Formats: sequence, structure tokens, C-alpha cells
Amino acid sequence: MTQDNATPPGTGDNTAHGPDGTSPDRTTDRDHQTGPRTGSDGGPDGSGPDRGTVVPFRRPDPASDPHTIDGEVLEPGTDMAVGTVRHTWGTRVVRSTGRVLAGPSDETRARLAEATVEFSHTAGHRIGTGTRTGLRVTGRGWHFARRHASIIGKGIESARQRKRADRENTDLKAARAEARASGDHSAVEALTRQYNEGRHVTVDTMRKWADLVWGIGWRTGAALGVLFVVSVIVGLVNGLGRWLGEFDATDVLAVWRGALAFAWAAGVFVVTWWWTFPTGAALLKLSRWWRDGNRLGDQVLPVHLRKEATRNLRVELSESAVVAALANINNGKLNAVIKEGWPHRDTDNAWVQPPMIDGKGWSTKIRLPQGAPVKAIDKAKEMLSHNLGCRPMELFVRADTEDPTVLDLFRLNPGALRDPVDPYPLLSEGATDYWSGFPVGVNLRGEPIVADMPERNFVMAGAPGSGKSTLMITLATGAILDPLVDVDVFVFAENNDYEALKPCLNEYSPGAGEDNVNAALDHLQGLYDDLTERGRLLQKHNVSSVLEAGREIVAREPGLRPRIVVLEECQRLFRQDKAEDRKRIVNLVINLFMASRKYAVHLAFLTPSPSDQSLPRDLVAMSTNRACGAVNGNKARNNAVLGEKAHEEGISALDLKPKTKTALNDCGTLVTVGFMDEPGALRSYFLSEAAKDAIVARALEARGGGAGTVDIVVARDPLTDVLAVLAEMTPREGETHPRAAAVAAALAARWNHYSGWQIKQVTDLLGLHGYKVPTTDRQYPVDPARVADALSARDTVGAE
Repeated sequence: MTQDNATPPGTGDNTAHGPDGTSPDRTTDRDHQTGPRTGSDGGPDGSGPDRGTVVPFRRPDPASDPHTIDGEVLEPGTDMAVGTVRHTWGTRVVRSTGRVLAGPSDETRARLAEATVEFSHTAGHRIGTGTRTGLRVTGRGWHFARRHASIIGKGIESARQRKRADRENTDLKAARAEARASGDHSAVEALTRQYNEGRHVTVDTMRKWADLVWGIGWRTGAALGVLFVVSVIVGLVNGLGRWLGEFDATDVLAVWRGALAFAWAAGVFVVTWWWTFPTGAALLKLSRWWRDGNRLGDQVLPVHLRKEATRNLRVELSESAVVAALANINNGKLNAVIKEGWPHRDTDNAWVQPPMIDGKGWSTKIRLPQGAPVKAIDKAKEMLSHNLGCRPMELFVRADTEDPTVLDLFRLNPGALRDPVDPYPLLSEGATDYWSGFPVGVNLRGEPIVADMPERNFVMAGAPGSGKSTLMITLATGAILDPLVDVDVFVFAENNDYEALKPCLNEYSPGAGEDNVNAALDHLQGLYDDLTERGRLLQKHNVSSVLEAGREIVAREPGLRPRIVVLEECQRLFRQDKAEDRKRIVNLVINLFMASRKYAVHLAFLTPSPSDQSLPRDLVAMSTNRACGAVNGNKARNNAVLGEKAHEEGISALDLKPKTKTALNDCGTLVTVGFMDEPGALRSYFLSEAAKDAIVARALEARGGGAGTVDIVVARDPLTDVLAVLAEMTPREGETHPRAAAVAAALAARWNHYSGWQIKQVTDLLGLHGYKVPTTDRQYPVDPARVADALSARDTVGAE
């Protein structure tokens, strides 16, 4: 193959001259030869036996590698005629010579293309960004205009209502209706007279204004006329002798002419710029309407025009926050009046007490409109608490004590329920008085709570770690600080919750065994039997209860000392295998419950599992003071302690969480009934072991060295008990004496100590004391007279 240095025109070489130095628009003689071209060694087409026909292509960069050849091998006989010259993009033709000038190079064209694409992309992005920004600014401006136009509209409506109220004397009508309802006829007459007089106030006011304007105008004109005449006369006189200065009548007239010119200029200004005065007045009026509308709050505006329609308040409680929260509790009547501007309108007078700091929270009082009672707001407490950014337990909603139409709202600061409780008030000094009550804790506002004791019984329940025992220990600690009060504790479990108080306890018996249950039942039976003696002592002093007897009488009569009996883990007491055993125990407790309160015998039942099996329903119904800690969200257990439908009425401990290994949560916080005037949560004081020891030491000193802790030992006299039950028994028809089996059943029913007694135990007992019961057809009749003789003989022998 041979190398051809000639590049056919139109193949992309845009140099001024071809590779052979000729212009691209010129043709050489060789180019115009009609015959075929002949190579140096080949045939007519330049080919030979060892050569092929070559069509050269443009090289990318001939200067970089001159030995590189671009080409294509063609078949022999291929037409090699040169085509018409094709001008490439960017070439220019010189008209005078017809020469084709060189256009931009490939590199330049590539840069131009890249610049064009980049410019189009950048321009498109900037145009899009500018369009979006413009639309966003336009939207914000439109939103701003609509919002403030709505505010002005609400302000106009508020001003209209205010003027209407003033025109129709709404306040006077309401006061007159209230006076008529209360029967105050003199006030009704006075208000009616004031109302009738008020109807003519507007006309009288307009007449007085007209008289005032006319009087001022007439007097001003007369004064100016007199002043003009006097000043001209003075000028004439002074012109004769110049006594008052260098002026005469012409000078005075010149001054008046200047004044008239100034007045004329002022008139011209007013006439020329008259539109500024109504414009200024309109702007001033708009500003007043805007101020009135803005004072109504965002709630009067449509939702999409409000600034903070969904924000919850976490710390500060403001008027707008209260209204916003009330507007979103799905109360139709309340929503309607709030959209009309309540409670910020001048005619509402709704705020009895604006929001203010109250202890560890915020409180406010607001008079609700018609159709929205406080009870309806209380039913929506859960949603209202959410709107105010707090837990339902941290929000208190109730009617005001003086005005039932006023909502008294108190909201705790977030997290205040889990802050440390204040120290026990009697930690280092002081004593208690049974008749004044014992401190037990604080309410959620931080106010101290004192538990009244006379004629009170207690039921406390909650999951382990809820704080029920903490509350009971606090109550018992206050009791031991009164030397006249005896405290008995039965714990049907193996724990040491009350060990620190043991030196001051009258009786203390821990343990989960059956013996401890029987001991507690015997103790309760003994207390029930002792009520007769207490009643006799009350009659002796001519009083109806220990509360009426007072401290002085009780101090002289040890038999009237108040007694508190604590039954911890009481489910062990009531859960019996046999239905008759449970019935007997429940009857004993219920009877003692009903009869003991005025005799200063108080029972306290504590259980972690509140249910009818652990706490008999009748027992809970008759208890005066009830407390429920965390119950792990069980509504049935909550209602078992706090009362039927307590949760539905808002008295609920379901939101409380018990103590865990990592957090105290709501330990010590219990929802109570009877401890305060209204049902609510109570936070009990917490006493460390060191604090208990210090209080016990002071209590022992006040008691003269101790309460003399007694181990529970059942000491009953079976022979005396047999005679006691025989005195109350009636033999069967046709029989003269009660049977031994009936005597055994009566003993077991009255004293748990005799549970399990049968005929053999009764006959063996009587035989031991010299009375052999006859079989009599296996009836074993027991003669009360013989039992009395046996008892008398035993006592006589013992005395000797």
C-alpha cells in the first residue's frame, strides 16, 4: 500500500490550504485529467499486483504521529471520483475571491456546545428557583393579608357587639334578671329606673355636644369681632401720638390681613389634601379593629390562618393556651362561642382569675358560657390534659365552691408528680393527737394532708412497689406518736416492713402460716367482744362515742384507748378453701367494721390484689378511707378499691406506674377517697429506717419506755367459752339440752381458736372438769347447769 498525502475536499479538513498547499476550491491539472490515474508501479488506477486502492481519512492529529495511516482497503475497480466540495459548519466564503475561510476547530466547537448546555441548565435552574421563590413569597403575602383581614373582621364584629351591648344595656338587663330571681325588689326597681334613664342618654349627649359646639363657635366669633374693633381703635389712637409704639391703624389691619391669609392658606391646604384626613381616620380605625380582633386570640380565626394551632403548652399556662385547649375537646357549644370571640370580648367578663403560678403548678378560674357546664369539661379531662401538655393526673378540673358556673382549673408543672416529697413534718420533733388526725402526705398541689381518725376504717391496695405499705407505715408512725393510741399489726407474709415500729406496737405478728391467721381472727373476735365493755364505759361518762368523750376521759379510762389494727396481705385472711369458713370470717369482719367505729377501733386492710376474693365487696363499701396505687392498668381492680364505676367517673389509678429496679416512677402516689374533701391523688411521706428509729425513740419516751410488745399467744378459757355459747343456744324441739355437736359448732363459729372441734373435744373437756356427758342415743346432751357447777368447782379449787 502507498501513502496518499492528498485529502479529498469536504472530508473535514478546514485549513486554508490542503495538504499539498492548494486551496480547497482549486483543482490541479492532475485533478482534471479525464483518464485514469496511474501509480508509480501499478495500473491505471494506481494499483498493481502487490498494491490495493486506498481512500485516506482525516487523521485526528497528524502532527502527533505522522507515521500512522488511516484508511480503508477497497476492492479493485472502485470509483475514486472526487465529490463536490462540502462546506463544514462555521466556514465563511469571501465574496471577492470565493475562498472558503476556516471555521472554529473541533475543540472550540466542543467548548461552545458544553457552554451552551451548561448555560441552559443554569438558566433553567435559576428560572425555576426564582419562580418557586416568587410563588412562595406571593403565597405568604396572601396568607398574611388573609390572616390580618380576618383579624380586622373579628375586631369589627367585636366592636359591633360591644356597641350593641351598650345600646341595649345588656349588663343592666342581666343584673335586673338576677335581682328578680333572688327576690330583691328594691334592686329591681332601681335597675329598671336606671335602664329607662339610660335609653335617653344618647339623645341628651348629642344635644349637649351641639350646644357646646354652637356655644364655642358663637363665643369665639364674638371674641374675634370685639378684638378686631378694639385693635383698630387702639391703632387709630396710637397713630396720633405714637404712645404705644411705632404702629397705627394700617399696621393693625396688616396684622389682621396676615392672619386672614394664614387662615386662607390653611383652608386651601385642607381642601387640597382633604383625602388625608379620612385616610388617617380609616387607618386609625383599622388599627383599633385589628387590636380588638387580635385580643380575641387565634381561636376565632379559621384553622389554616392560625399561627400555633397544634402546639401543646409545656410550661407556662396563658389565657390563649387555656382557650385553645378548651376549643379542641369536641364540645360543640364551647367551640361555637370560642369562634365568636369568647372569652376575650368586652361583654363576656369570663376571667374570674387569670392564669397564675400556684405552688408547683398553674391555676385559673374562668366562667363558662351557657350550654358548657363544668361536668362536661371534666368528662373530657383526658383530651384537655393532652391539649395542655400534661398527664391526666396532673390536671384538676372542678366547679368553683362559690359559683358553679366557674371552672376552677389547676395544672401541675410537668414532672412534678415524681419530684421528691416534702420531709415528714414530725421527723425531729412534735407529737400527734388522735382527735386532730395524723399526717400522711401531701396532695398534688403540695398541701399537707392530715388523715382524720375518729370513726374511720381503711382499705389500701396496689401492686408491689405502688406505695400502699408506705402510706400505712406513715399513718402508723403518726399513731405511735400519740401515747393514748394502741397499734396492732398482723402481717400475713414474711417481711420486715413494720420491724422498725415493733417496740411501740401493742401487738405484732408476722408470718404467712395458718397459726397467724387464727391468731388474727381470735384478736378480731376479742375486739368485737370488747365492744360491750367500751359501750358500758361510754354510758358511764354519758357520751355516745370516743370522739365525744375527748382526750381527758380516755386518759382516765384505759378501756377506751383508740386502737388501730393493721392487716397486711389480708387476702390470706379471706381466701379460704371452704365457703363456710370464708363466710364466717367475712361476717366477723363486717360486724366488727359496722360496730367499731364510734368505739375508736379502726381496721386497715392492705392487699396487692384487690378483688372480691381478696377484699369482700361489703367491706369496701363500708370503708371510709380507700387508697389505690398502681394496678398495672386493670380497671376492675381500680373499681374494686375506689368504688363501682370509679374509673368512668375520673377516679382512676390506671395511669400510675409502680416502682421498678431502675426507677421509682409513681411509688408512694395513690388515688384516694375519704382522705381529702374530694377524691384525688395523694403522695405519702417517705420514712427511711433512720427516721423511723428516731421517731420510735421519741414515741417510747412519750409512752414511758414502750408499749410492751406482746407475742401473740391465744389464751382462751374453753370451759368459760362453752358456758357462754350454751347461754345463747336453744335445744332442739323435744330435747332438754343442746347437743355436744351443736356446742362445738357454736364455739368454732364464734372463736377461730375452736375451728375443727367436734363432739370428742367437747366431751373430753367437760370430763376433764368432772362432768361426764351422757351419750343418750349418741346425742351427747350438755347440761348448762352442770357446766356452771364444773366451772365454779374449778375456780374454787384454784382459789384455794
